Amino acid sequence: MINNKKVFLTYTLIFFVFLTFLLFPKYQDNTKLYSFFIKEKLEKPFSFIGFKITNFISLLESNKENIKKITQLETENKYLININNYLKTIASKYSDQYNIFHENYPTIPISIGASIIGNKNLLLNKSFIINKGSLNGVNIGNYVIDGINVVGRIKSITNYNAEVVTVTSNDYGDEVFIDNQLFIVSGTNNNYLSFLRQKNDIEEISFKKNLKVFIKNEFVDLTLGKIDFINKQPVVIVPQIIDLDNLRVLIDG
Repeated sequence: MINNKKVFLTYTLIFFVFLTFLLFPKYQDNTKLYSFFIKEKLEKPFSFIGFKITNFISLLESNKENIKKITQLETENKYLININNYLKTIASKYSDQYNIFHENYPTIPISIGASIIGNKNLLLNKSFIINKGSLNGVNIGNYVIDGINVVGRIKSITNYNAEVVTVTSNDYGDEVFIDNQLFIVSGTNNNYLSFLRQKNDIEEISFKKNLKVFIKNEFVDLTLGKIDFINKQPVVIVPQIIDLDNLRVLIDG
């Protein structure tokens, strides 16, 4: 710790010595030069300390600004990561659909996009109305899909719209493949389908849980659901119909 009182007395002494040399030029010039030399040597440590303190304060201010910028960049980075994850989630559905229609099969099935114009909440026997009809090439029995999952089939049609019965409706029935074996299933107005019988075979088949259930539709294998058990009876659990904004109608085959 620097003693301020001693510093003040030292500089006072130097000041009077310097003033004496100025007022009494009879002293030799060498003495005056030595006094300036001593003055410079005495000031040098204080100048050095002052420079270090100023530089340290400048570094602290610069460090604060850098920390503030880093915090801001970290916040922006987290935001971009969340946006990226959200876009990956959205794109995954379209990626699966692209693989089905463009990579796995030499012939691309024809499909058209459709929007729901009635009963989107599936209140009427698990069915809804779409804005595509026979003038768009839609026919009774065409499959309606969301990505690679089957949502339902066309039940009735007009020139400009059509009714889609969903796979969860008890009006829905279809032939499905499980381990390359053919079965017939029916909707139950629940989130699963029940087995009616095994097609062309009377032997009892032992199912395993989570076996995939497919529908073969000329060019593509459409996913219907997976095997599960209710009261020890095998059923086909279908994905819950939540997003109905990405519907397409397969009109070829």
